[in-house]
Amino acid sequence: MKVTNRVVIAVSALLALACSATAKPTPSKFGSYESALSQLRTARAYIEHPDSGELHDQEKSAIGEIDAAINELEAVVHDGKGLADHPSVDSHLAWIPRLNKAADLLNKARDNVQKENETSGARERAIQHIAQAHKFVEQAIALEQ
Repeated sequence: MKVTNRVVIAVSALLALACSATAKPTPSKFGSYESALSQLRTARAYIEHPDSGELHDQEKSAIGEIDAAINELEAVVHDGKGLADHPSVDSHLAWIPRLNKAADLLNKARDNVQKENETSGARERAIQHIAQAHKFVEQAIALEQ
């Protein structure tokens, strides 16, 4: 009888392990913020290394606003990631397409932040910072053309 109990316990443990391995991860409470953080970090990466070797005031200001938006969202979502935690960027893109890519990512980040319904005020502040960053990127694009 002891062997039967051990077999039942072992099988139960294996079934529990199999079920937990195939279970879907629980969705994050602030999944849209997490997506926005990734998009903001990637937009920043596109801007921070210009092809001319030097950032102009508009790009510096855009990076500052992106950093402020990231800080607002990280105060709510403690994802433990740094600025370098982003999908790889195409470093072979010319400068204006890089800025355009950053502008697109900022739009997506804004849309994701707007999806959340948190009440700490971080949402509105992040949206303002993203809008300012977008404005600076658009100014940088206009200066390059």
